[in-house]
Amino acid sequence: MRLPVRSTLAGRKVDITICTPTLRRVHKRSLTTQQLSSSDLLQTVPVYCVSNRNMGRLGKVDPSSYSQPELITTKHSSLEWKVDFDNTKLKGSVTHKFNVLENNLESIILDVRDVKILNAEIISSGSTTPLNHFISDPVDDIGAKLTLELPQGTAKGELTVRIDYETSQKASGLQWLTPEQTLGKKHPYMFSQCQAIHARSIIPCQDTPAVKFTYTATVEHPKDLKALMSALIEKQEEGRTTFKQDVPIPAYLLAIAIGDLVSRPLGPNSNVWAEEGIIEECAAEFSETSLMLKTAADICGPYVWKQYDLLVMPPSFPFGGMENPCLTFVTPTLLAGDKSLADVVAHEIAHSWTGNLVTNKNFEHFWLNEGFTVFVETKIVGRMKGDKERDFHMLRNLTDLQECLRTQLKDTPELTKLVVDLSNCGPDDAFSSVPYMKGSTFLRYIEDLMGGPEVFEPFLRSYLQKYSYQSVVTDDFKNALYDYFVCTDKNGKLNEIDWELWLSSEGMPPIIPQFDQTLANVSKQLALLWSTKTTEELASNAEVKQKISTHQLIDFLGKLIECKDIKDLTEQKIELLEATYNLKNTKNAEVLFRVMRLCIMARLMNRMGQIIDFANSNFRMKFCRPIYRDLAQWPEAKPIAVKNFESVKDQMMAVCSHTIEKDLGLK
Repeated sequence: MRLPVRSTLAGRKVDITICTPTLRRVHKRSLTTQQLSSSDLLQTVPVYCVSNRNMGRLGKVDPSSYSQPELITTKHSSLEWKVDFDNTKLKGSVTHKFNVLENNLESIILDVRDVKILNAEIISSGSTTPLNHFISDPVDDIGAKLTLELPQGTAKGELTVRIDYETSQKASGLQWLTPEQTLGKKHPYMFSQCQAIHARSIIPCQDTPAVKFTYTATVEHPKDLKALMSALIEKQEEGRTTFKQDVPIPAYLLAIAIGDLVSRPLGPNSNVWAEEGIIEECAAEFSETSLMLKTAADICGPYVWKQYDLLVMPPSFPFGGMENPCLTFVTPTLLAGDKSLADVVAHEIAHSWTGNLVTNKNFEHFWLNEGFTVFVETKIVGRMKGDKERDFHMLRNLTDLQECLRTQLKDTPELTKLVVDLSNCGPDDAFSSVPYMKGSTFLRYIEDLMGGPEVFEPFLRSYLQKYSYQSVVTDDFKNALYDYFVCTDKNGKLNEIDWELWLSSEGMPPIIPQFDQTLANVSKQLALLWSTKTTEELASNAEVKQKISTHQLIDFLGKLIECKDIKDLTEQKIELLEATYNLKNTKNAEVLFRVMRLCIMARLMNRMGQIIDFANSNFRMKFCRPIYRDLAQWPEAKPIAVKNFESVKDQMMAVCSHTIEKDLGLK
């Protein structure tokens, strides 16, 4: 995922919870999974659950998941969904094929969130056996535990379970748009966003990246809409589409989108999808996708997912991009008109290897997904645009990281570590630029230490090959690094890596590699000029009129925001800034975002309408969260920000509204 707090979940008493009707066993006998029959579970009675609990770590493998991958794992899931736009629900079933890892397993534990379970049963040799089931242990912003009680004597091996269910109208992983909220204004639109732990709101599952499974899906949908998923389309009929994903994925990569969508080709195995009104613009903006894909494969190895399509989302999509296999979701805020923001696509393409193929085992090790992906992204940029651009890309990332530490994480320094503790914090609340930027800087440091790309890239490919289709923790990467280099002349260099310092220290990276500063020096000097000179002095200064790239402009504005004291920060100065760099006519959302933040810093109340309009133009968290955080620090503006948020929050995905509520001090 491309970028766009922490919440402590205190222990709570759960009062009597009326659970779904379940089945109480009247008798038990030793059975294998192939010997179950309906006679083994006889009476249906209501079960009431009383639970006292602290948050703590929900599971041994993953602190954010109740599921038990050390005891049972999902191998394949078959989905049957009917998309109900009238009631904004998914209705249907999932059939999980599990691999039971120990004899006499008493129950299957799955993650759920606001899901209504209608029925659960074991399927064996053409017959079905009902399962006792109940939901318990709800945790705010995390979800709850679904327990499926197994017959005594359940043996190791394959076990098939079908669950009939429907999602809630408030499912955190789904966004439903009315026709009026779409570009075309004629048809509704629905899309999902499951990372980090929102798959549990659309499917009862082992919602942990420690478990990877293949899936098939049959989706019934309005016949005049197009259905897409993070899988290959197997068959299309009127109002019915079937999908198949043969490469195992974690639950957070399950994705669906349904809308009035059309496509244009980008290459031999790549298309871009969007609503009709912007499809040509999208095809032009992302025309380099196939070249990026080939470049990534040159760096990382063969591309295993067959298809690489892009879906340009509605403005309410909360992230820059989401690396759903076969179908990357990207924000429309990338449509700058000059391809200047298309490096987000390079990031999502890189995820095809770093994250999707080799996956962090839980989100405490999120840097193994995102740090590696930014690292590969910068390599793609370097191959396509040169090493100076690669280094400038990383330096810009460090500017963003510095701003993140100063604002978002200023009160939670423990979340600035590379490997974090999520025992009492949800992944959404821990989400920041740290794993992205600090992680990629660590990898660049190691690459330089070991002798540069010529030495390190063969190791990178071997690491990705060694752990393909698996989920890993930081020690797996560390061990792979030592195994690869220990018998080479680079062995001594390994001893120079202070793992504790890099993984556990707070704040900025402990060591900044020697980056080429040529391009960054221009934006650094411009930030110095605009922060120290008066408006009158700048108006006659020839240096500020020099030609700069879009990326230098973005970096310069970001550095200017980071200046503690900007001299003469008035509307006249901002108007001069806009005139000098033609900012009033820009379509670039990254540029507009930074101008809006400067207007807030200058306390320009007469620009409030413009600021709010930008905040409402998209709900990408990278933009709207800092805007709301800034407004929350301006006493006269905070009531306006709160009132506006309350009026639009229902148009946001849950992950966005949830975090902005905290940014505004409302939660």
